[in-house]
Amino acid sequence: MQWISAYSHLFNILNKAETPAYHSGSEFIKVVQNFDRGLPDYSLYIEERKRLNKSTSRKDFYWDILKELEEPVRFEVFRAFIDIVEPHFPNEAQDLRAYLFGNAQPVPKAKIPNQQWSSDKLNSMLSKIDNAIDISNYDYAMTLSYTCLEGLYKSYIRKHVPTSINVTDLIPLSKIVRDDINSKLSNKGNYPVLMVTSISTLTSAIANSRNSFSDSHFDKEANKWLATYSRDLVNSIGRLLLHFL
Repeated sequence: MQWISAYSHLFNILNKAETPAYHSGSEFIKVVQNFDRGLPDYSLYIEERKRLNKSTSRKDFYWDILKELEEPVRFEVFRAFIDIVEPHFPNEAQDLRAYLFGNAQPVPKAKIPNQQWSSDKLNSMLSKIDNAIDISNYDYAMTLSYTCLEGLYKSYIRKHVPTSINVTDLIPLSKIVRDDINSKLSNKGNYPVLMVTSISTLTSAIANSRNSFSDSHFDKEANKWLATYSRDLVNSIGRLLLHFL
């Protein structure tokens, strides 16, 4: 993705003075704060840039904010701005949407590192899923749920079952994790077996749902209830696996 080119298109729309699409510095930051809660308010941000002798030009600091975002989040920020300006400049918005997502508006693939999972990292991923649900991007929420589980399982296998490190598909990954946890707990005595065996069942539900909707590459085919339920399943499975990581 040529992000500078995409940004140039976006800024040209956001810079249309005396139109509803125009975004002042504070308005721009408020939109981005929906995705990056650590971004300070406009006055504090500009004060810090002045202290560091950085440009306070809107075009410069808008780009600096966007380029610091992780790519999946950046996609979502662009999508949010496109949705905002589209009623006012439909042709320009559609051109930018097609450039970013293709004419079929595909869901960007989330890339999550597979190691060093922690409670904070899981919380961060859940927050991204929540953000996607909040802006009605349910397909992307499903993709994030799928990829979050993929990262958790690969991290677990790297630590506990390294002989299976080359397995890549989500459902087989879940079964390897399930069997290994089952073996560990069985050696300690009786335990509620269904709690662990449900890992593969719930994972299959998410994988099959995600493949039915997100991989079709058309926005908003998945529903809110499905995205929300999948998010909660990821939270439950993730909390369980973190006990073993």
